[in-house]
Amino acid sequence: MNSPDELAERCAEFSGRRPGEKLVAEEYLPGTLRTLETLGDGETTWLLGGFLTTVSAPPWFVEERLTWDPLPPGEELDHVRRALGDLGVSFGACHTEFICDGQGGARLVEVNDRLIGDHDEFVMAELLDDDLFERVLRVHLGERLPVGPAPVGPGHAVADYMIAERSGILRMAPPGGPLDGAEPGVSLSYWPLRQPGDRVTVTHSNRDYLGVITATGPDRARVERSVGAARGANQWDIG
Repeated sequence: MNSPDELAERCAEFSGRRPGEKLVAEEYLPGTLRTLETLGDGETTWLLGGFLTTVSAPPWFVEERLTWDPLPPGEELDHVRRALGDLGVSFGACHTEFICDGQGGARLVEVNDRLIGDHDEFVMAELLDDDLFERVLRVHLGERLPVGPAPVGPGHAVADYMIAERSGILRMAPPGGPLDGAEPGVSLSYWPLRQPGDRVTVTHSNRDYLGVITATGPDRARVERSVGAARGANQWDIG
């Protein structure tokens, strides 16, 4: 919020929609929102990579797109790894979100003892030269991870969310499955999160997702062109 008056106004709006419930006000952290995806067996930890998260303008911060963009070695990555170590993160899959301030600093937003969600885990799995889901299960069955870096192959990936801009009935949306328009070497799909006929109420959260276009491929240019083609060739209509 930009002022105490605006905070009071937002609180009043919330109380009007959900009377009697508690509201938690969080600090706004300027910077770039990123994720770090890890898998550990208690001793060895694989750095699987991470996404750069594009969010909508304040005050809602809805996650609009995730772009595969692992944080390079350096002060920011070291800071996040030390923080996870202090929290005792060493076993199983972990999805961490943090803000980079552009000056070498990083502040944790959330730490989750699971794989990333919203179908981004499937996108990440396509970039690995390993069966991600089998590997997670094997760790929980007591199998050790091979020592060394995670088997991440070269490539680029995007998860691009279709977000409702107004409330109403979803009249038109593409079916789930592979999409036309993929360039050579690119896997392009649509995962529906709402079906035609569903009533959509805008909440300024990820509940507004209609579906997600996912794409993986050998390089950024081909992946981005494929996603752009899919957006242009399909329609999401709310009436």
